[in-house]
Amino acid sequence: MAAYIHHFIENTGQFLVLASVGTVWLGFTALGAVGGGQHRLREFDPLVGWAWVGLFFTVSGVFLEIPFTYLAAVAAAGAVAAGVIFWRRDGAVFAPGFGKLLMLAVPLLILVSAMRASQWDEFSDWLIIPQYLLAADAFPSRDNPFPNAVFTGYPYSWHFVTYLASRLAGRLLENAGALTNVLLLLMFGLVVVRLIAKGLGRDEIGAAPGWTLVALGGLAATLVNPTFAQKIVLTSYAETSSAVATGAAVVLSWLIVEALADERRDEARHLAWQMGAVLALLINLKQATMVLVVLSVLATLFVVLRERRVSIADFLRLLPRIIGPALVVYLVWRYHVNSELAARELSLQPFDKWLIALIPQIVWNMVVVLSKKGFYLALVVIIAGFGIRGFIRSATPLDRFAAIAAMVVLGYNAFLLLAYVASFGKFDALRVASYWRYNMHLGAVVVAFSAYGAAVLWRHRIADKWTWGRLKWLPIALMVAAPFVFAKKLRFDQAPMTVHFRDIGAELSDLVSPGDSYFVADPKGSGESAVIMSFEIGSKATRNGFVSAFFADRLKPLKDKVNEPNTNVVIVFSAIDGFSGILGQELTPRHTYLLRREAAGPWQVVKTWPQPAQN
Repeated sequence: MAAYIHHFIENTGQFLVLASVGTVWLGFTALGAVGGGQHRLREFDPLVGWAWVGLFFTVSGVFLEIPFTYLAAVAAAGAVAAGVIFWRRDGAVFAPGFGKLLMLAVPLLILVSAMRASQWDEFSDWLIIPQYLLAADAFPSRDNPFPNAVFTGYPYSWHFVTYLASRLAGRLLENAGALTNVLLLLMFGLVVVRLIAKGLGRDEIGAAPGWTLVALGGLAATLVNPTFAQKIVLTSYAETSSAVATGAAVVLSWLIVEALADERRDEARHLAWQMGAVLALLINLKQATMVLVVLSVLATLFVVLRERRVSIADFLRLLPRIIGPALVVYLVWRYHVNSELAARELSLQPFDKWLIALIPQIVWNMVVVLSKKGFYLALVVIIAGFGIRGFIRSATPLDRFAAIAAMVVLGYNAFLLLAYVASFGKFDALRVASYWRYNMHLGAVVVAFSAYGAAVLWRHRIADKWTWGRLKWLPIALMVAAPFVFAKKLRFDQAPMTVHFRDIGAELSDLVSPGDSYFVADPKGSGESAVIMSFEIGSKATRNGFVSAFFADRLKPLKDKVNEPNTNVVIVFSAIDGFSGILGQELTPRHTYLLRREAAGPWQVVKTWPQPAQN
């Protein structure tokens, strides 16, 4: 029982995490609400506020070189002022139903607040960059290169979330991103509630949507979301935020088209400002999300051109609002990357290096990956079918929603194919590296259209034949019970070797000094141990290479580094034949070793740790 409770309650620091992330979320909501107008979708207020904060930090940090602490103070003051204004105007903080959804999600939020970082990219990028931001209080630059981070040329809006929450807490909050991801999904769950209501023929969801409807929205965004992968969602990865922003852009695109078709021009203007903010956020999350921004705008344009009831002139008047903010933040960041950074990001290869001959194999492997995600693939096929029909007919809101969603989903997969051919190396291209992870960016689009389409189907084909009756409690029970049922699976950060790596790294940070140069030997591991050591030790010592199972010759790196006079520390997590001879020490399996040498002397074992048994 104690071990089970430990999944939810780790220490009192969880309350600091919840309070800090909650405060940042409240600030985003206030800033997004204050200028939105009465026709805005209140569900998107946090995204809009976050977009304006990201734009403010990006422009000020690039051109004014103001320390981020001061920028955070200005943003906080603006959020307080905005909160006072919109409270007096609206009399409510969050969108209808958000309080109920938060109550249903309390077990999940508590569980996530107990988690620690555990995934490779968190230690190499998604956490190490906020760690640098806290220390440097500025963007990376020629004089401040963030040396241990990988993709410093990526946009920074996602990093701002962890930075702001951590600045409030006074220390780096490793799970601020994971908690924010849950809040983003809950927010999108309310969007699903609105879409279900519209599909059922109700234009408004009212001030207090029922518990069953709210729970359905929450489940659609989490438990039954085909792209809900706990090792992505409950981490600091930016996939969930990219997915939610993309879903928001598609929903807003569709609503703008419908407003223009019905000559509700004032409503369309307010929605266009929201879409502009969402696209500014989306383009500033990851490098690849620029494509999603372009696809969202083009899909809207194509549907407008197809729909005879929409005036092209009316849409073109909205276009500066829709694309202006995203264009500004993109150009500012590209200026900084080109002038201050070594463009540490993915880039296109010269045309003669494109893997054109491998396109059939790459496409086949893409299909194989999606075939293993049957539920998602089935929904994508349905969206594609409805999208083609919808673009041809353009007779109903469902047609136009399907057309926009299909163009974004299919267009993004076409872009991924181009990326594998023109940007990735042969090995990663043939194994379609991270293809499923990239498709997660489309998850909210798939959920949104599926929810609306299912509601339309229910209204026209099922509602008269079947009612919820006594099953109204089921979505509520599932939403509350899921974290308790799947607690062990959700707490993947408690994997024994991951915990071992974290504990060893934390201890080593006190056993090394700035003059040390260390090598991580883990020839049977994935290399995760090395990135965790780098994260935990930080600048207290210099990492001088590592070896993992993916090296072709796993003895050579150790030999080379041992022969370098500056390498004076070796950390051994696993060994193969020959390691003991190189180091002159007998290495027992299932143990971790810290070895040190003085000058050119022999290697000596400083400390040994037994490794945990694998589950």
